[in-house]
Amino acid sequence: MKSVDYGTLTLTHEAMNQGLEQQVSVNDGTVAIGFVMGAGHMYDLFKNEVFNGQVAVLPGGHEHVSYVAEKTEFVIASIAREEVPDDMLTGRTLPSEVAKPVGAWIRGLIGMAGSASEAKGLTTMLPELVMDRLSLLFGYPEARVLRNNHHDVVVLKRILEACEELPAEEMTVSRLSKHLNMSRTDLRTACQTTTGFRLDEMLTSRRLSDVYRILREGEFGQVNVTQAALDHGFTHFGRFSAAYRQMFGERPSETLRA
Repeated sequence: MKSVDYGTLTLTHEAMNQGLEQQVSVNDGTVAIGFVMGAGHMYDLFKNEVFNGQVAVLPGGHEHVSYVAEKTEFVIASIAREEVPDDMLTGRTLPSEVAKPVGAWIRGLIGMAGSASEAKGLTTMLPELVMDRLSLLFGYPEARVLRNNHHDVVVLKRILEACEELPAEEMTVSRLSKHLNMSRTDLRTACQTTTGFRLDEMLTSRRLSDVYRILREGEFGQVNVTQAALDHGFTHFGRFSAAYRQMFGERPSETLRA
């Protein structure tokens, strides 16, 4: 088992190799959001539900007894209750093909913990990036036809203004939600229904642009591509490089040498 603590957020990865019954205690004042990875399944007696690659929301103050039928991995995000919006507790849960990639992404974060300890921007962003990913499972608006809704246009304007005010390491949906005192769902809805683009993708593009500017203005040998990517919240370098090349038509290293 490996755990990484970020204050109000703790990420845990645990692998089990045989069938067993396990008792999980979630502290009062905490909410645990767990992913069942691999081929196994989990039966939670408290919730009276079976999870197979889906998301289990385990409220604090209760004992949760689970049965693991075969080799299984658990990825768990334990979050202080005051940090968890109600829509993440009452919203819809997505199927395994949607949930498992989020669990795998968090598992990757746990695996790289420590190797990126000097990436100040990443350390600042990680808890909010995790919350952004988790909130996608519960509160993302369904795709809708573009509309010229005055309220959504006003909200989008506030989003764009906030993006100019916030530093790169705070360019997350969670930070915007706190900064504007609006729910993630409302922000995402306003962006998608007004522009046709997802807010998460728009913020990723802005962070990519910030990395491009740093590489473009930096001197070769004095700017590190990996460090710049980590400081802007990109933890999977293969995906970062592919997204960067798609957006700018060149590799990050080519921008740095230009």
